Amino acid sequence: MTRRTIIYVSGHSAQPESTAEALRQAVEDRGDAHAGTFTEHAAPGARKSRQAGWKSLLAHLDGIDQIVLASAGDLPGKSVKDLLAILGQLRDHGVDLLLVAEGIDTNSASAFKLLDLIAGYRRAKLSQAIRAGQARAVAEGKKIGRPAVPASVRARIQGALANGDGIRPTARRFGVSPSSVLNIRAAMAQVDAEAA
Repeated sequence: MTRRTIIYVSGHSAQPESTAEALRQAVEDRGDAHAGTFTEHAAPGARKSRQAGWKSLLAHLDGIDQIVLASAGDLPGKSVKDLLAILGQLRDHGVDLLLVAEGIDTNSASAFKLLDLIAGYRRAKLSQAIRAGQARAVAEGKKIGRPAVPASVRARIQGALANGDGIRPTARRFGVSPSSVLNIRAAMAQVDAEAA
């Protein structure tokens, strides 16, 4: 099956035209169809590119099967988190990634299963770190969560709600979160229900 392929040439390439031509030849040698080339155009001495070429490429993800780059260093981003975000976006659109220099092709199902494993691992480790930090804070006697709304402010919020003021305007007026106002309203409703 012929795959529709887009070539991406980053601003790091010394000779973008020859790099694009070499990648186009590699695409055709694989029997795939070249559907376009996106190149970053960074002026010499200019500040870092805003990745306009990559952003344009992302707008075409639904019409392609594969993106080809010269190397992993041409991928935008600075961290593993950025890389995982890019790979997740490509996976969600069913687009494979081919890095010619490294010989990496995400065409196999196992490549994206590995991505799922890495993403799951990161989520689990982050969750564990958050829970451990909260447990440590509680052990040190610190209170977790939002600070309580002072009684004087609570009474004024109750008065505003009794007058029919909305949740968000009341929250803005008294400098509290909308959920705090919702909690106060729920407590008022509970007191009314118990009184009835």
